Amino acid sequence: MRQNPHLQKLVRFMVEYRFLLSLGLSAACGIVLNSLFPIDTTNRLLRLIALERPAVFHSVVWSYNLFLYSTLFLACSMFFSLLYVHLYKNEQQLAAGLLPPYPEPHTREKISLILGEVHRQLVPKPSPAPQWLSIPERGLYTGIASFGSIGSGKTYGLILPAMRQLFAYRADDPMRRLSGIVLEVKGDLCRQLQGILKWCGREQDYVEVSLDGNIRYNPLNNSLDAYAQAFNIASIITSIWGRGKEPFWQQSYTDLVRYVILLHRIRDGYITMVDLFRTVISAGKLEDMLTEVGSRFSTVSYIGIGKEAYREYEGLLSPLGFKWNEQANLYLIAWREELENLLTLETSAAFDVFTRKPYRPEHRDRFDSIQYWYWQHWKFFRSEVKTSIIQGIVVFLSLFETDPDVRRVFCPPKELYDSKPCASDPNGVVLRPFEELIESGAVVGLNFPVALNPALAKTIGTMMKIDYQRAVQLRIPKMDAHPERHYRPTVFICDEYQNFATVGGDNPTGDERFLSISRQPKCIPIVATQSISSLKDALPNEGVKTLLQALRNKVFLTTTDPETARYASELCGKADRTRISYTVSESSTNANVSWLSGRTSSSKGSVSASKAYQKHKEPLFEEKVFFDLKNAQSVVVAFDGVSPLPPTYCYLKPDFLPIDMSWFEQERIAFDPERVQQ
Repeated sequence: MRQNPHLQKLVRFMVEYRFLLSLGLSAACGIVLNSLFPIDTTNRLLRLIALERPAVFHSVVWSYNLFLYSTLFLACSMFFSLLYVHLYKNEQQLAAGLLPPYPEPHTREKISLILGEVHRQLVPKPSPAPQWLSIPERGLYTGIASFGSIGSGKTYGLILPAMRQLFAYRADDPMRRLSGIVLEVKGDLCRQLQGILKWCGREQDYVEVSLDGNIRYNPLNNSLDAYAQAFNIASIITSIWGRGKEPFWQQSYTDLVRYVILLHRIRDGYITMVDLFRTVISAGKLEDMLTEVGSRFSTVSYIGIGKEAYREYEGLLSPLGFKWNEQANLYLIAWREELENLLTLETSAAFDVFTRKPYRPEHRDRFDSIQYWYWQHWKFFRSEVKTSIIQGIVVFLSLFETDPDVRRVFCPPKELYDSKPCASDPNGVVLRPFEELIESGAVVGLNFPVALNPALAKTIGTMMKIDYQRAVQLRIPKMDAHPERHYRPTVFICDEYQNFATVGGDNPTGDERFLSISRQPKCIPIVATQSISSLKDALPNEGVKTLLQALRNKVFLTTTDPETARYASELCGKADRTRISYTVSESSTNANVSWLSGRTSSSKGSVSASKAYQKHKEPLFEEKVFFDLKNAQSVVVAFDGVSPLPPTYCYLKPDFLPIDMSWFEQERIAFDPERVQQ
């Protein structure tokens, strides 16, 4: 029940100036009472005291006047104390004050992200002067991680407001508006992203990769090293089907995939997941490819005869094995010295000797390493070991082979990347390289709900994330070479981050490596996950520790995970606080036992009490605090890019609620049916 604000204002005035009011009222009332009931100096007893003991007489008179005023002062003080106890409301108990004007994202001069409103730092009470918790550009580059249980408000309280603020910044400036990528697993975030970009006037910047769109994306067609790609595939396999104690299998997966990718790149300059699957699963295809590619690196001479000369001596030449070649427009056969002598002696037909140069000699060393691996390593494996390795890989790669929609979107033919007409996919358009997408201000959304295929969604999302991170890291040498140019910031947003996180000391493309240098290429990482336990379940060993330390800004919403609460409490730190302890002791002498009651008693006893003060460190936020947080209520540990900000309660601003309404006002009307209907 809310009190009358005028009454509360009057009570506050009376309590704050209670000493002066008590002094004034007691003086005024004392003067009145002294005039109405003065001391009777004509009293015979007082006159006798005045004659015999003048000092005592004056003491009695002064005491009468003193108690006349002091009693009234004590009564007034007691009255104001009762007001303070029962009616007074301090600042923490006052209704929340008005929030400062909200800086609209379109009009901000510099990049910043407002997480929510801040009232009291350590207590969840409203403040008469709330403020916005804003993270400037330098702090955004150090990353933001949000932790919260199901329904705590991660998406609507952080992800959506962050997208609205960041993508609206300089939306009308093609050279300065932000680019980014959004990964999700639910299936509705990309639709909301599209609506936000339309609200910003940037609907043309949206690029969506989905099964029902015309965008094609081959996660293997990039400049990433073959070993890194193979390791990523092997890591995804082990994360989906579990990591065994023996590292042999993951190492074998990596080796086989690595050399198959290298062989396809040498032969065709292109490879898809389907090509990888068909090469690995076929018993003789890998060896046939080695033979075919090996023949290209040798210097071969041919004898060529024209069509008319061949027909003239066809009876002699046909048994020798000449074959028609469309490109050369000649009948060709491998050169041999005895064959050349035969043609010279037995015929007068004109013929030429051609020598073919080796195919791409710069790839010869790579091909030699593939051959050495195959003939000196792979061939010596027992057949059952080979079968186990191949089976572990093809179970994963078959995800791209069995579904025609997946194969069409993520395994496009090479003609599309060569900008040639493709009869099998006439409407397909390949996703531009992330280097171009970032610099052009595009916002890419991966709309592949995990419900369709959890393993495939994890695979595509992880590989697209790695492709994006590689493109961001390649900006560093470019920015160093051309410091005069403006490079737009780019945003990496990932909801349910535990589905796409990769980390580990043996992973060449772990997220912690990217996050540790994301500040220099102007990347703003924002991730949301349910708990520390969910990340630990997805990451190997103690990789979660190295990942979390790379994200400087952390937003903790309500959680049901004890490990998350413990981590958050430790991260917020401790403070010196005074603890008061009381000790009560009783001692007695001549103790005896009563025959009637059976209790101990004594004739003499004493009771003593002591009070001690002791300083010790206590957490700023106990673990229980994180279990009791309400929706959109959080504890934030922020970093502004220069110095860490003190941990504080922060109240997020859900995307569907008015931005200028205080969180406490929203909470109050949430239980008022009439206000909700309005």
